[in-house]
Amino acid sequence: MKVLVAHESDTIREVIRRLLDGVGWQVDAVSTGRAAVDALDPAPAALVLDVAIGELLAFEVVEEVRRRNLDTRVVLIASIYNRTGYKRKPTSLYGADDYVEQHHIPDSLIGKLAKLIGPPPRPVRVPAAHTETQEGKRIRSAGEERFDPIVDHPSQPIVVAPELVQRAERLARLIVADIALYNGDALDHAERTGDTAELDARLRLDLEEGRLLFELRVPLDVRQLRDFIGEALDELRHNRKHAGAKT
Repeated sequence: MKVLVAHESDTIREVIRRLLDGVGWQVDAVSTGRAAVDALDPAPAALVLDVAIGELLAFEVVEEVRRRNLDTRVVLIASIYNRTGYKRKPTSLYGADDYVEQHHIPDSLIGKLAKLIGPPPRPVRVPAAHTETQEGKRIRSAGEERFDPIVDHPSQPIVVAPELVQRAERLARLIVADIALYNGDALDHAERTGDTAELDARLRLDLEEGRLLFELRVPLDVRQLRDFIGEALDELRHNRKHAGAKT
């Protein structure tokens, strides 16, 4: 039985592969949303999908799974940059079947997959608390790297390197993807009615925290180029609306 893992982080993909290999599941791993869609034929039993996957948004990958009427079950990985602020469950899973918080992958992912596709071929040992495992430490480190400060080159005070812009775009997408996962019902309401008042009120605090994190990680000369967070949110809302119009 095959499980497809789609995540931007090499380390997190490797850790998940080792965990799932260890209980006897066959694992394929890719790093982009488009590669995930390409790997749906033949259909895997399950797809473990980074909520902030690149090239295609996570919900677009899930939409493709559903459009093809595949039996593939989907588990989203939420990166949870604000672990203290998110003390609630996601209000929308983009049509996925379940989710796992990134730092709970070592102790929760196998159990969640087992409920969706059946028990793995090999026995599962009782997992230790995720913070006590080597896998947990590696995932925590890899997750924190995604939010590492973007350091500008001292010799380029005016001309911003394209690589810095791309990293800022990825960071904004990651922040917005997490926020959207935990406010999906408000996004759905805004898309159905065109009334954004509830959405604006619901997202205000989360966006403020997201923008603060972005400011702490991104140099001023990069931030001044564009509203990266606003653009990432607009892109997500536009693509969700476009996907809804096609269904």
